[in-house]
Amino acid sequence: MPFTSDPDGARVLLGGPAPLTAASLLREAGCQVLSATAPATLMRLATDAPQPRLILIGETVGDQPGLSLLSRLQHEPLTRSIPVLYVAQESDEELALALGAADCLTLPLRPLVLLARVQAQLRLAALAGLSGVLP
Repeated sequence: MPFTSDPDGARVLLGGPAPLTAASLLREAGCQVLSATAPATLMRLATDAPQPRLILIGETVGDQPGLSLLSRLQHEPLTRSIPVLYVAQESDEELALALGAADCLTLPLRPLVLLARVQAQLRLAALAGLSGVLP
């Protein structure tokens, strides 16, 4: 079942090995999936138009820690309003949330939990956009 009535689907950017395993599942759900294995690619895809509606990043993207990229995304004016789901070990959840992650997913990824969290963030982002309030 698609997440959006938009015919092109929601653009979701995946960075790092763990989130990339979710690509086929998100495509089947109707998302337009972009992927990045290098930090520079992730930042470029996150800032280029049309921007993704959601970003999933893992513990590492290329040679850079995912938490470092999360911080960069939160400090970049063009990306700070895009919700980020952080995918990693449970021990990183509190720090990821403190750095601005919208939510966290722990490994191993569970398909129904992944889809529910992605759908929830896309709905919240859509509501925020309609009300003019940034998340």
